[in-house]
Amino acid sequence: MSRSAGRSSIREDELRLRAIFDQASHAMIVLRPDGRILDINDSALAAIAGTAADVAGSPLWEVGWWAAAPDAQTRLRDEIARAATGQPVRYEAELPGVHGGPATFDLAITPVSGHDAEVAYLIVEGRDVTEARWAERALRASEARFAGIIGIASEAIISVDENFQITLFNQGAESIFGYRSGDVLGQPLDTLLPDRFRGMHNRHMRNFAASPVVARRMGERQEIMGLRRDGTEFPAEASISKLDLFGSTVFTVVLRDITERKRVERAQRFLAQAGAILASSLDYETTLASVAALTVPELADWSVVYVRQDDGTVRRLEIAHADPARRALVEELLTYPLDPRAPHPVFTVLETGEAEIMRDVGDAFLDALSQTERHREIYRRLGLRSMMIVPLVARGTTRGAMGFFSGAPQRYGPEELSVAQDLALLAALAVDNARLYREAQDAVRVRDDVMAVVSHDLGNPLSAIRIGTSLLLRTIPQAEHESGGWQHLEFIRQSAQQMENLINDLLDVKRLETGRVQLDRRDIPVDTIVQDVMKVFRPIASGRSIALTTEIPATIRRVSADEHRLVQVLSNLVSNAVKFTEPGGSVIIRANDAAGVVLFSVSDTGPGIPAEHQPHVFDRFWQARREGKKGLGLGLAIARGIVEAHGGRIWVESPPGAGTTFLFTIPAAE
Repeated sequence: MSRSAGRSSIREDELRLRAIFDQASHAMIVLRPDGRILDINDSALAAIAGTAADVAGSPLWEVGWWAAAPDAQTRLRDEIARAATGQPVRYEAELPGVHGGPATFDLAITPVSGHDAEVAYLIVEGRDVTEARWAERALRASEARFAGIIGIASEAIISVDENFQITLFNQGAESIFGYRSGDVLGQPLDTLLPDRFRGMHNRHMRNFAASPVVARRMGERQEIMGLRRDGTEFPAEASISKLDLFGSTVFTVVLRDITERKRVERAQRFLAQAGAILASSLDYETTLASVAALTVPELADWSVVYVRQDDGTVRRLEIAHADPARRALVEELLTYPLDPRAPHPVFTVLETGEAEIMRDVGDAFLDALSQTERHREIYRRLGLRSMMIVPLVARGTTRGAMGFFSGAPQRYGPEELSVAQDLALLAALAVDNARLYREAQDAVRVRDDVMAVVSHDLGNPLSAIRIGTSLLLRTIPQAEHESGGWQHLEFIRQSAQQMENLINDLLDVKRLETGRVQLDRRDIPVDTIVQDVMKVFRPIASGRSIALTTEIPATIRRVSADEHRLVQVLSNLVSNAVKFTEPGGSVIIRANDAAGVVLFSVSDTGPGIPAEHQPHVFDRFWQARREGKKGLGLGLAIARGIVEAHGGRIWVESPPGAGTTFLFTIPAAE
């Protein structure tokens, strides 16, 4: 090659290298060993916003960004000096104010040696890595937040790889399953499942991995069970998701232990069932038996209901055992009376009203309770190891207690006590209601017995007085009836008749209450009934200057009724209407056909009944207006009983200041 051709080739190489130098996407600067600029490319000039002429020969640390960053100047000068010794340097420089904010540059300083092996110049390369560093910091912050959330989550968060081997096991999982993270990393996920679920679980995982679904709840059709390190199982609910990451699939399971929720749900169902059973009867013995039976086997192997008697003694009235074969043993316990000198916790409970729990019943305690060797043998065969006694408190009084007994030690704790106390509250109210109902029944029987005696022993002499006075009045001339002492004889006859009517009213109430009223139903003309009542009350109304009238259509249907009882109803209503209507007023008896019934009404022009009294007018022994009015307050109660016995209904309408109307229906005759 000629010399001129060689020079041309070198020139072309220089131009090519120059083009590469100028057009490089990152900053490139050539320095003398002392750090002064020999050459600089376009990318570097653009970054420092200067020209080659401005910076040529200047120390690099006094140019562009470094001019405003003393700390960066010092670091750059030191690194250039180190590179000038022949040692390559690379570091990241933090420069403030670049592009309106702090920036990070990756700087590389490469020494280049001359022919004498001394450093002839330095090549500086700079790349702006600000965005990359921000992305890295954001990623680290995100990872830290994620790790923090994962770490403090109470749920178990577990990640597995494509082979379903555990790669993440958070603190929640450690707490729930009892394993340390290091114990399970790399282990199969089904390590955390009972044996009977593992095959099915693996099939579900493979199907999920192959499906397009990215997340779903597990156990939607069946219960999920977890397996703790100690071998105990627990109910759980879980969800699973999958994520494709760099060609691999990562599965993440979020699992929650629902043991407590299941316990609460089971307790609520139990108490709801208990409430329904206890509310189903007011019989005292039935209620006690229900209380005892409710506790097994949910809360005890066997149970006993204790009741405090009126004399202060305590009796065991009901027992129940989960094992029918052992019920006889518990029944035999009832033959041994409770000794208040023995350390039985039921006496403490009845005294203090506070529950007692013995989680580990020892032999010494059973020896103290036992009255005979056979008594001790019963306790031994029942295997008593723990007990819980809760009071039955109703209306502020401790009525008794419930005893829960188990052959398992440590059976009872705060959770069982809470359920037992809720049950005891329901049971105490049921037992107390049954007791009050029994006392009420006893009182009703006593009342009925007294009423029977009174009606018999008082009715006979009253009948004799009424009959005797009537015979005497018949023997005297009519002209003398209204004079002398004969007036007193008539008053005696009327008083005896009134007392007989009161006795009959009381007997009617008793019959109506017990449902023993007898009805002699016949097809009766309505007008016949109304006229019978008019005959009795027309003279009375006339004597008080009250107009008593009727409004009965001629075509009205007959009624299917007991004539005597229907007259009794109308008589009671008309009697009240006349009694409470002022002179000059009116009383009207009406009857009209309705759908399948005949509607009777008795209206008066009296002062009416206040709205607050109207709901009580049919109550026994209750009178809305008492001023100077006599009677037992049984007339309307009897009227209602008779009407309802016929299958009808009775009610009152009394707008303020517009009088009162009593209405009732009686089935029409076919």
